[in-house]
Amino acid sequence: MNQCLPYEPDHTWPASLSCQFHRTSTGKTALAEVSHTGPLRVQKLFHDWDLAHCYVLHPPGGMVSGDDLDCRFRLHPRAKVLITTPASGKLYRSRKNGSMQTTRTVIEVDAEATCAYLPQDTIVFDGANGDLETQILIDASATYFGWEHAVFGRSAGSLPFSSGRLSQRLIVYRDHRLLYRDHLRIDPETLASASGLDGMTSLASGLLVLRQGSEETDAVVTSCRQVLGDFPGKSGVTAIRDGLISVRLLSARAEDTRNALELLWSSVGEQIMARTVETPRIWRT
Repeated sequence: MNQCLPYEPDHTWPASLSCQFHRTSTGKTALAEVSHTGPLRVQKLFHDWDLAHCYVLHPPGGMVSGDDLDCRFRLHPRAKVLITTPASGKLYRSRKNGSMQTTRTVIEVDAEATCAYLPQDTIVFDGANGDLETQILIDASATYFGWEHAVFGRSAGSLPFSSGRLSQRLIVYRDHRLLYRDHLRIDPETLASASGLDGMTSLASGLLVLRQGSEETDAVVTSCRQVLGDFPGKSGVTAIRDGLISVRLLSARAEDTRNALELLWSSVGEQIMARTVETPRIWRT
């Protein structure tokens, strides 16, 4: 007999995913171990020569109050992986009790490995209460390039981001020592402020960590600035120190930011892979 389930205002839906990547004897990267709980999955890897493309799937497509995603990836020595998502993530309006939507991602990049963490954008709906943290543990001989792209409100439906908040943290340790820490907290006041986002709703933050001792910092900075020369919003590329490069993009249209990020991957990917790289096919669907 069918039964009506009681309404659970504090219901949560936690999910976790753990992946281990190894370099094979043929020079490719394989997903050697994977475990998951809740609604998180990965597809079979695609390959751009020696670079594996890993698609992280969250079937619900969006997060509501109480949802908690925990993703952990480890790239063993000399593995090469690009991690992305098949579509925009979404943070929906929080419940009246203010319970949060949280995501924590931990990526370990072992000796001589290369990781590109390039998720598609996250749409932050009005009233959302999101907390996103990414932690990178990287070997001195490894390379990392990653970004986060947040879009506030829905311009197509005339649904601006007028309440709520988003907290984003990026923490990088190299050889177990703190290398970089960044914390952004965006609310409607920050979004509107001239010293904040100045009313623009698409914000992307990228970070490139080259292998220690690399002499390519200046060349990469110059290349990134050239790529962003025609970007219609505001952009900045800064070498914080040798081998550590920060990228910021701010625009009024998410599509402009997406296009710029794709061009950045082509440029940075060519630098760190020493060859032309392919765009993940999932970005085209």
